[in-house]
Amino acid sequence: MNQNQKKTSCLIVGGGISGLIIAKTLKKQGIKTIVLDKGRGIGGRLATRKIGNADQYGVFDYGAQYFSVKDPKFQVWVDEWLAAGIITEWCRGFRQTDSNYPRYRGVISNRAIAKDLAQDLDIHTSTRVNKITYQDQKWLVATEQDQEFTGDLLVITAPVPQTLELLANSAIAIPDSIQIKLQQVSYYPCIALLALLNQPSSIPAPGGIFPEQEPLAWIADNQQKQISPEPALTLHGNTSFSENYWDADNQAIAKTMLSAAKTWIKPDSVIDYQVHRWRYSLVKTTYPEPFCAFPNLPLVLAGDGFVAPKIEGAALSAIAAAEYIGSYLNVSERTID
Repeated sequence: MNQNQKKTSCLIVGGGISGLIIAKTLKKQGIKTIVLDKGRGIGGRLATRKIGNADQYGVFDYGAQYFSVKDPKFQVWVDEWLAAGIITEWCRGFRQTDSNYPRYRGVISNRAIAKDLAQDLDIHTSTRVNKITYQDQKWLVATEQDQEFTGDLLVITAPVPQTLELLANSAIAIPDSIQIKLQQVSYYPCIALLALLNQPSSIPAPGGIFPEQEPLAWIADNQQKQISPEPALTLHGNTSFSENYWDADNQAIAKTMLSAAKTWIKPDSVIDYQVHRWRYSLVKTTYPEPFCAFPNLPLVLAGDGFVAPKIEGAALSAIAAAEYIGSYLNVSERTID
């Protein structure tokens, strides 16, 4: 990147935890940031949904279910969320073989973590980017809604295959050494089933299990998790099921998954359900560095596809990328109130 000219603004494509942490960090350094996200709600896989009506409804965390902490750099953020009452410890494990360390969840929901990060940020949801252009030392980002945004530096935190598609469609040249490593990043898909019940499930405390029952990988009781007023189960299919049933109709998916979960669900207790497909659920092969900075463009890629998967991996990528961007933009470390 050419640092001869001081830069003062940053566009961020992707409003998951990586994009939000980068935006939050840069804003504190006095850098103008704009976050663009294609989803209706902020947070990416920090995803929560309601099913039902005003009299009877369930609340579901249906993406990331919980997270843990190993790195001190992420612990700083977690400690702040704990102190603010944004998150709480859910448990110390879901099976006897689990290590005895905290698993955290959002107090209200996991999406509430993203909403807290998003406070005071300039965020545009339901905004799908379809082309990016760099000329005259400025990025121009165009969306499907015929909007245009400009910035000195561009950060993309979308899943790597989507990022590569956007760069290719925009005719942005990628050095071969970077292209090869980015093309190796891969993800597992996951089909999630959200089932609203009229009576409690038989999921044991603390409300989450890894069932040894095909085709299920995970079941969570959101009422036991203390985020849902009514019994509400999140079921995640395993990789083979998610791949084989990706194009199946929702009824077939629900029938198969609910049949596998009959040990924990009483007959005729499901009163409503929804299916969600996570195409890029869990990173299988990661980029070997915490972020990717282009040598001849003010362009940075980050997210859970870099170095480590899951929530902590996404956060650590963001922390490293934000530190690099702040240094590149040559902004003092003063905090803006």
